[in-house]
Amino acid sequence: MSTPLDFDEAEVARLAPGLALALPRTPHRGRVGAVRAASAGSSLELHDFRAYQPGDDLRQMDWNAVARTGELILRVRQDEVSPRLEVLLDGSRSMALSPRKAGCARELALLATEVGAHQGLSPTLVVGGARPERVQGQVCRSALRSASFDAKDDLHAALGRLPPLRPCGLRVVVSDFLFEAPLPALVSRLAQGAAALFLVQVLDAEDLEPTGGEGARLVDAESGAALEELLTEEVLAAYTRRFAEHQKSLGAAAARARAVHLVAPAPQALRALVAGALRPLFLPAGA
Repeated sequence: MSTPLDFDEAEVARLAPGLALALPRTPHRGRVGAVRAASAGSSLELHDFRAYQPGDDLRQMDWNAVARTGELILRVRQDEVSPRLEVLLDGSRSMALSPRKAGCARELALLATEVGAHQGLSPTLVVGGARPERVQGQVCRSALRSASFDAKDDLHAALGRLPPLRPCGLRVVVSDFLFEAPLPALVSRLAQGAAALFLVQVLDAEDLEPTGGEGARLVDAESGAALEELLTEEVLAAYTRRFAEHQKSLGAAAARARAVHLVAPAPQALRALVAGALRPLFLPAGA
């Protein structure tokens, strides 16, 4: 299968060995049995709890939890938790507004999985196209090559038909997030079961600042419906206001869920994004 245009796999391969994903440094409190770890290691810091299994060391039993729940609950140390990475790629039509936007989304998803693999995070990729799929390991690369960005619904609507998100140490969601949705509920759902959540918002030049011109129209990328008859100065100004309000709401929803919202302008080269806008996610290896 040929590699899509504007999908620079070679640049991903050059960058990945020198990077590490930012992992949470503190336990993420939640229900018993959920995966909460952010990093591997031999630390004896108390990290979480899980149900007793035959053969477990009874000295690690949390008798207070047993008394509260009636279940046999063990204290879990940080070195017992296997960290995992889950990358969710929005497969809606709006992600292919331009070849570069689609290529940028592919590159970022691949870079996250490649860097995660170097860190031993057992990466899983969920691609939300018209035919959603979940893949792991080396298959992630071929799945990204074949990603069609052909879903007629947005990420919020698609969550109900995607493979279920699983507990993980780190979840990275790559989307443009340019759709009408109850953002607090959406981000809360994306954060569920993850110790840390990064929302990587890939935006094309036309997303950030649409241009007018004779006959230009604002069109919904998913449905193809014309949202405005003509892109007049008034329409463009209204879009700018709505876009600013949307970004503010998305940032607030992320902060409320203790997630990190990052904006990745697609026209920028991958190396520039990693060194700039995405630096909170992609750290220099060994940092």
